[in-house]
Amino acid sequence: MRAGDYLGVYSNNGVIHPVSSGEDFGLDVYEPEFFNNPRDWTSAGPYQIALKFDVDDFTQDIFYFCHIHQYMTGRIKFINSDGTALQTEDKPEIPYSYDEPSAYDQTCGTYGLEQFQLPHPECPSKFVCNAPDASTPAGKLANCIDSMNCAMTAGMTTNVNTDSSIALFIHQMIPHHQNAVNMCKALMKTGDIECADMTDEDDPACVMRVMCYEIINNQNYQVQTMRSVLDTSGYDQTDDCTVEVDQSKAGLCKIFC
Repeated sequence: MRAGDYLGVYSNNGVIHPVSSGEDFGLDVYEPEFFNNPRDWTSAGPYQIALKFDVDDFTQDIFYFCHIHQYMTGRIKFINSDGTALQTEDKPEIPYSYDEPSAYDQTCGTYGLEQFQLPHPECPSKFVCNAPDASTPAGKLANCIDSMNCAMTAGMTTNVNTDSSIALFIHQMIPHHQNAVNMCKALMKTGDIECADMTDEDDPACVMRVMCYEIINNQNYQVQTMRSVLDTSGYDQTDDCTVEVDQSKAGLCKIFC
């Protein structure tokens, strides 16, 4: 439901909407709205989703997954009216572990940067010049930017083992997109773009927060799309090569500043 309007036709819950059959679950209506910016979400909502199960003897959990944004899944446990779980064990078991951010990434609000802290053989000695003290929001962000730009630089050194310009483009673009997502997450982590009213177009913090939500949402989806193209085309997901930087000449600031 969106703002009280039932989306779609199918319903097995007469309390919410008259029971009816069909294949229209409302997905075609609300799926495109995942790409709306926060201002549109605020004005169009609130959104509600209800699931009705006709049995109450659950012995295992169910799972949520998102086919719009890759890797967004979660275990859902059934609970009693008092809030306790019907089954405390996590079953069915998952045959793999969820990726978790490192302690370093948790300080940045990012993912995948632990191994790219400077100094790094594939990166210049710094990306941010004249960074302030790390105790300040800008100084903390500068440290995180050094790592995420190093990750992007290392990721964008790729082989060309096929004659596919599409594969080369994607192998270059995915690290670029991932860097944009990490930059926005790190900016949010500083606390400098907290926003009480997403509809406020005059507050720079709100403007930047809305833009970052759009970047995170859309570029993550584009990363998933590009990975799908590689998969269906039979190309490797990554095709990196190692290009080490001459550390005696690795200071970008010495060159450009």
